[in-house]
Amino acid sequence: MKRKILYSLLIIVAIFLAYAAYVVNNPVSPLETVTLNDDSDVSITYSRPFKNDRLIFGNVSDEALVPYDAYWRTGANRHTYIENNIDLNIDGNTLFPGKYSIYTIPGENEWEVYFNTNVNYFGVSRPSESDDIISVKVPVINLLNGVEQFTIEFENDSIFNYISIKWDLTKVVIPFK
Repeated sequence: MKRKILYSLLIIVAIFLAYAAYVVNNPVSPLETVTLNDDSDVSITYSRPFKNDRLIFGNVSDEALVPYDAYWRTGANRHTYIENNIDLNIDGNTLFPGKYSIYTIPGENEWEVYFNTNVNYFGVSRPSESDDIISVKVPVINLLNGVEQFTIEFENDSIFNYISIKWDLTKVVIPFK
């Protein structure tokens, strides 16, 4: 009898471990890294969830996936982070070379974007505000065509580089030099 219980427990543990390995190796929201240029002076690593017919940005009462005026890890799974090998000027502040988490507080008309020194957390809860080194408010750009999968890209013009964050019908850009 004890052997049957032991074998049953071993089978349950083996199934759980196999499932956990599958989830880690095949995430629903795949991990991606984007770079500013071929030199890889600046990169952002984040997980890319899909819209899947859900309300993405909105009010808590509307059961939005990402409620307005609340902490968001800016992606899925682990937190989003930026690695830079050069100084970046963001809204008059210098982001020195290093690795920083990026999190946001989306709003209907503007987002607050934070760069934080704490990169060793899973992203479910907001990191300590005392570790925030740069925060910037950026306006929301309403898109005409929806973006199904959460996307972060680098864009540029003759004056600035931009971190572009897009999902559903919403886009924000964070200018930097």
